[in-house]
Amino acid sequence: MVTFRTYLIRVFLFLMLFFCCFKINAQSKNTLSYFLETAKTNSTVLNDFNNQVLSNRIDSLKLRATYGFIVTGEGTAGYSPNIKGWGYDSALTNGQSLFAGVRVAKEFISRNNLNTRLTGVNASIAQVLAQKNISLQTLNKQITDQYITTYASQQQYNVSKEIIHLLNQEDIVLKKLTQAAVFKQTDYLTFKVTLQQNELTLQQQKADWQNNYSLLKYLSGIVDDTFEPVEAPYFTEKLNSTSFDKSMYQKAFQADSLKLANDAKIIQYNYKPKITAFSDSGYQSSFITSPYKNFGLSVGVGVTIPIYDGHQKKMLLQQNQLSLQTRQKYLEQTQRQYQQMIFQIKSQIEQYNKIINTANEQTTYARTLVEANAKQLPTGDVRMVDFILSINNLLSLKGNIIQYNTTLFNLKNQLQYLIIQ
Repeated sequence: MVTFRTYLIRVFLFLMLFFCCFKINAQSKNTLSYFLETAKTNSTVLNDFNNQVLSNRIDSLKLRATYGFIVTGEGTAGYSPNIKGWGYDSALTNGQSLFAGVRVAKEFISRNNLNTRLTGVNASIAQVLAQKNISLQTLNKQITDQYITTYASQQQYNVSKEIIHLLNQEDIVLKKLTQAAVFKQTDYLTFKVTLQQNELTLQQQKADWQNNYSLLKYLSGIVDDTFEPVEAPYFTEKLNSTSFDKSMYQKAFQADSLKLANDAKIIQYNYKPKITAFSDSGYQSSFITSPYKNFGLSVGVGVTIPIYDGHQKKMLLQQNQLSLQTRQKYLEQTQRQYQQMIFQIKSQIEQYNKIINTANEQTTYARTLVEANAKQLPTGDVRMVDFILSINNLLSLKGNIIQYNTTLFNLKNQLQYLIIQ
């Protein structure tokens, strides 16, 4: 039997689990991965590509049906009057006629011919998937860019809040000392102006942060008016770019090349002889004699042999070959750009890592100086100008570090989602 104490423990554990899950879910909405997944789900462009793939697969089924048996129901009725010898020749028109029946037709092609055309459809699907991957890469980079911008404006806002908090603490002490005529009123007014300037800057930075946040939600397809701090963008410590041979650009070029090569085969097959067999059965009569006996059927075979079309086949193959050569040149150029961008980005990442380390060391000394000046300011051992200067130096250093980190995040974003324009 479950005791009341056991029951309370179970309820407590359930509530703890519920709130933990709720907290985790809420936190997950402030991460880069959340915005990437949401943007992917809401993207109309990616949805368009998915529908194109489905449409091409339907084309494959249509192609199989085209070269299968085609069954149609047909019916015709005609009357050609001949009055006193005036009218169409009755020997040709029979005066009147009626046909109603079913027609079955089939175009015969080789298995290789059909497989080549089906391969063309699969190549089109591969092209769409390659373009989809490029669009997804572009979307991910765009969302990450805006996320980094949002995080940077958030960091600037937090730094200003930190400085204002420090100044507010000093304001309480300096105000009392000024009222007691221990501290110069002009120095206090100078301090007060600095505090108000930072408060105004804080309001502007808050507006910038919220504006960047709103734009991030807009790009992700999110309708929401809440503003919560986002987490730092995460990139793997050992960020390695994909080799060009495994990149989406190489796959896109391969898909295009296979499609063009397959198109050349289809051109060849289009100039092969075509055989069509047909059969119909039903009722056809001129109503001249024994119309009740005019039920029957017919069978036939048609052959089409291309003889001369002004050398169009040769010209089509030449155009196809030119397209292949063009794609190859684009491939070589893209490969050079890809490798050069990787080299350049990795070099910049290394440089900014060194810059950030140096700036962090300078910030430690700048903070120590501010704290020392804040202690000596009330006693008059430090001038107000020097104190404000140390505050501005700390603020400037922190702002620079945010900019350096933002640049570093953007470089990592470029390396992870390498886009060749």
